[in-house]
Amino acid sequence: MRIAIPGKKKLFDIGMILLAAVLLMIIYKPLGRVINPFIYALVLAYILNPLVNFLEKRKMNRIVAILIVFLLLFGIIGIAFATIIPSLTGDLSGFIEDIPNIVNFVEKLIGDLRAGEIAFIPEEVQDYLNVEDQLDRLGEFLKRAFSGIFNVLVNSTGTLLDIIITPIITLYYLKDKDKILKALTEDIPKSGVTKMKEFGKDMDKVLGGFIKGQLTIAAFVGVLTGVGCFFIGVPYALTIGLVAGITNIIPYFGPWLGGILPVILGFMERPLMALWVIILIVVIQQIEAAFLSPQIMSHSVGLHPLLVMFSVLFFGSMFGIIGMIIGVPLMGILKILLGYLKELRNRVKTE
Repeated sequence: MRIAIPGKKKLFDIGMILLAAVLLMIIYKPLGRVINPFIYALVLAYILNPLVNFLEKRKMNRIVAILIVFLLLFGIIGIAFATIIPSLTGDLSGFIEDIPNIVNFVEKLIGDLRAGEIAFIPEEVQDYLNVEDQLDRLGEFLKRAFSGIFNVLVNSTGTLLDIIITPIITLYYLKDKDKILKALTEDIPKSGVTKMKEFGKDMDKVLGGFIKGQLTIAAFVGVLTGVGCFFIGVPYALTIGLVAGITNIIPYFGPWLGGILPVILGFMERPLMALWVIILIVVIQQIEAAFLSPQIMSHSVGLHPLLVMFSVLFFGSMFGIIGMIIGVPLMGILKILLGYLKELRNRVKTE
């Protein structure tokens, strides 16, 4: 029996892959310290590219289109820093200073509940559910959830170097998009490039639809929650709106996380205010659930609601609050990838 020996080119490719894997393990830590602006820039370029393409289709030079888009972006950021950001910073600073009081209030409330002041729950049910243990778990969950949210807010700002270099890298991504794609695919057979383009289009449909839709929903919920709490009289309305918008990116569970904070703050003022906050949140979430979310979930990611919930819980357990946010699009991409692998497997079997 003759044993097929791989050709020199295949051996070289295998050797290069192994070498790259070894180098990656060696440079893993220093790479982690410098990769962030490249990831931020890739996300930003992905978001801005449709607008650049739109201007380019209107017979505008791509470089000019990129510069116009950047001017618009910096103009929006400048207006935000001149109007919204100072108020938000002051509101957020006051809220952070008030966190010990909020924690003490919640601990006192939980202590009162443990002391037996939950007469509306029969004693037999309390014993069966082990209410004290459940309250401990709820307290830990809330602590992790809110610390995760504020860690995301703080860490996402990055260092000054990241903030400066990210727009520069984004500009190069947008300007040399075709060159970068050509360099990555020049050694791949034509049929493989065609399949990669199909996969890229499908992935773009999932990611693009989800990101645009979820950002729209987050803005809607965040603004309405913040404005509603402001008129009700709940303190830190801007911070409440920010937290509600960020947490609402998490399907199904996000509204609960974002709704806890204004209810607690309203209850600290007076119980009736907490009731008005609950009514406000229920109305906003009903509007969002009835008109916006179904369109986003069904048309962009194409996942069954059960799979959406599983994605949020699974990736959330792996990566925390970030995993809950990116879990649904990741599952959508995995679904597409599995479809292509199944097609490849069927093709191999028939050949």
